[in-house]
Parts: sequence; C-alpha cells; structure tokens
Amino acid sequence: MTKSVMKPRRKAKIPQAPPMEPRHKRTLIVVADGARARFFEPRHEAGTLVPADRADMVAPGSRLSNQEIVSDRPGRGAGTSEAATHRHGFEPTHDPHKLEKHNFTVELARTLDDMCEHYDRLIVVAPPRSLGELDTLLPPQVRKRVSHRIPKDLTASTPASLWQALEKVLPAPALA
Repeated sequence: MTKSVMKPRRKAKIPQAPPMEPRHKRTLIVVADGARARFFEPRHEAGTLVPADRADMVAPGSRLSNQEIVSDRPGRGAGTSEAATHRHGFEPTHDPHKLEKHNFTVELARTLDDMCEHYDRLIVVAPPRSLGELDTLLPPQVRKRVSHRIPKDLTASTPASLWQALEKVLPAPALA
C-alpha cells in the first residue's frame, strides 16, 4: 500500500473592495459674521435652503455700545509739568467689540466641532476678517470638511437669495 500525500488546500484570497463613500453626502452651510451665525442645508428638489437642526447663534454683546460692554471709564492721567492743568484719558488695551466678536467666533468653532460628525461637507460664508479668524480656530477634523470658503457678509439674506448666491458652489443634486 502506498500512502498518498495530499497537500493542504490554500485558501483563496477574496479581493477587498475599496471603501466606498456614501452616495448622499450631507452638506451644512454656515452663514456668519462676528455677531450671528445661521445654519442651512440645501434642498435641491425645492431649490432652496432650509434651516438645519441646530438653531441660529446670536451674540447680543457684540451689538452693544462700548459703555454697555465696559462698566468702568478709562483711567485719567495728568500732562507734563509744563501743562499740569491738562488731563487726558487712557486708551483701553483692547477694543471691547473686537473681543466680543472673537469670543463669538471661538464659540462658533466649538459648535462646528460638535456638529462635525453629522455632516460630510461644510460651506462657510463670512466676511473676510471673520472667515480668517474662524479658519485659525477650527480644529483639523472640521477644517478638512470645509469645501468652500466664501468671503461675503450674507447674514441678512433670505434663504432664497442665499440659494442664488451659492448656487454655483453647491454640490450637484446627485451628490448632495
């Protein structure tokens, strides 16, 4: 009797498909300035923008006057010895309005970070100064989702006029 020696069978390698992106990407449109942020989602079948799940953000402190923001008056100083009768006020070290706008932009960046996992694409519309500041404050995972940065102040626009202004940068309906 001869003993037959059989080799074990090799397991076939099943080719792996590349990871696929979801067909429908969710797009969030943020229209902001230093005191207000509005969140929209595009609806291509209706040809308009609808408010997103997140409510609009408003910073009431940035619309106040300096006297309402800062409670103290700036300090006073006397002039030189020649003009001892002249007194002048010291300038504050920072502009209270700019500080309020900066604090609002920091809060907006935190909000976008919280909303990041619900959206695949982000379009940011803001005045150039606010847009630049927001870019520096956004975390990397949010920054990589930003597809367009539009340097315009459109916070007072209606959803219909926003649609017209953003129609060229919005993704095609099949990809939205």
